[in-house]
Amino acid sequence: MRQLSITVLFCLFCGLAAAQSATPHLNVDQPGQPEKTPPEISFTLDFPASTPPFYNIAIESDGRAEYKSTPLPKNEGDPYEVKFVASEQTRTRVFELARQLHFFQGNFDYTKTRVAFSGTKTLVFKNASEEHRTSYNWSENPQIQELTTLFQNIENTMNLSRQLDEKYRYDKLGVDGVLKLLDQEATSNRLAELQILQPTLTRIVKDPAMMNISRRLAETLLARIPKSAANTTIGQK
Repeated sequence: MRQLSITVLFCLFCGLAAAQSATPHLNVDQPGQPEKTPPEISFTLDFPASTPPFYNIAIESDGRAEYKSTPLPKNEGDPYEVKFVASEQTRTRVFELARQLHFFQGNFDYTKTRVAFSGTKTLVFKNASEEHRTSYNWSENPQIQELTTLFQNIENTMNLSRQLDEKYRYDKLGVDGVLKLLDQEATSNRLAELQILQPTLTRIVKDPAMMNISRRLAETLLARIPKSAANTTIGQK
């Protein structure tokens, strides 16, 4: 009888151990577990002759993104920062292009002939302890060119979004000029991630004190925002 009891207890212990080993590990968001940072791709431009002279845009694989610019080159001065969620189309394309470029392992700067300086551009891929980067002034590589244009279009949207917000707060008569510029840039495909503009555009549309022409232009721009990308600006400072 004692031998039987020992056997039964041993079987129960084995069953419990097997059940525990089959239990999924704690989610990274649960207390007591370190948060894992998703893979990230960032683009930086450092160009003293431009406005702004320095900016960085970082996009994680889950869509979380952040824009930062400073009034001085080399990331100096009081920063302007915006957190937003990149659209699925943008983040998918960014990571696909990075994959095609072996995640920036290589030199893509064009050095065959002299090219006018347009700023030091740097692309970085980070994934846990893994990190690759490449810097260039101009590249003939089509994937590098597409990534550069995409990030520059996001920066253009950010820059005009800041102007629009400032005009709406302090100079409502100047709102119409920024809206017209935004419409021109959107028509020329020089903007990206238009959902960044949504909070201010919505306020303009709903503000009866604004001129009708401004409200209609704001409505036109809001209509350009894909529904899947709407309401994804997290905050700014």
